Amino acid sequence: MKPSYSAAPDGALEFPFLELGVPFKFDRSMAQRLIRREVNPKEAFTLKDASGVFFRASLKELQSAGGLAVPYEKFLVSPEPSVDITLACAVLARQRMIFVAQKATELGVSRIVPLLTKHSVQSEGLDHEKAHAWPGQIIRAAKQCRRSSLPELLPPLSFDEFLSSSIAAQADLSLCLDLLGEAAAEPAKNPQKILLFIGPEGGFSGEERKKLQGKAVSWILGGRILRAETAVLVGLSAAQLHWGDFRQFHVEREKT
Repeated sequence: MKPSYSAAPDGALEFPFLELGVPFKFDRSMAQRLIRREVNPKEAFTLKDASGVFFRASLKELQSAGGLAVPYEKFLVSPEPSVDITLACAVLARQRMIFVAQKATELGVSRIVPLLTKHSVQSEGLDHEKAHAWPGQIIRAAKQCRRSSLPELLPPLSFDEFLSSSIAAQADLSLCLDLLGEAAAEPAKNPQKILLFIGPEGGFSGEERKKLQGKAVSWILGGRILRAETAVLVGLSAAQLHWGDFRQFHVEREKT
């Protein structure tokens, strides 16, 4: 059987009414989602109530048909991303995509797109790169950072295939940490769908850069040359600071 290198997204878990210390029973649907997330009895998970307030709950019982949990902590700040960020990252060698899957999840992406580019790992090398482990890394990273949602992991796509996809076409702002031309200007309004391109070791090829012109803008963050996996961390953090969770947090702090 061919291994799966992709994983469907899963939105935030929700229960209509939650109160600290008051146990609640949940149905088969939530039980199956918790099983997928590898949450075991005595462990904690994140969910929200009908008003959108997030809680941590301790899982007491879990069967395929349902279970029991107890909320024990209320979040002051939502753990969910406030903007839709797609990370389109060339498949990196030396199993560094495991690191990318972990950290992109922690930094709040909505989806991860592994790109097959001229200088990236090619499709025949995916088994060696343990691509089958990427979905599990996303699950464990979401648990670690207390996210309630799971980002989507698309199967590895060719560069041209992704550029012609609806995901690429629907982005409000497409950024590339590579020299495509002029540096990115501040968008006229806050984008809700951001696409961030990260190239492989050695960068995108000249032909790929030409294809990106007019579809993405260069975003030059300092004059240092970064490793690709470092560029993922820097690019996502900068995007969150400019338009996402980090900016929102500082705005709220300034109001108080």
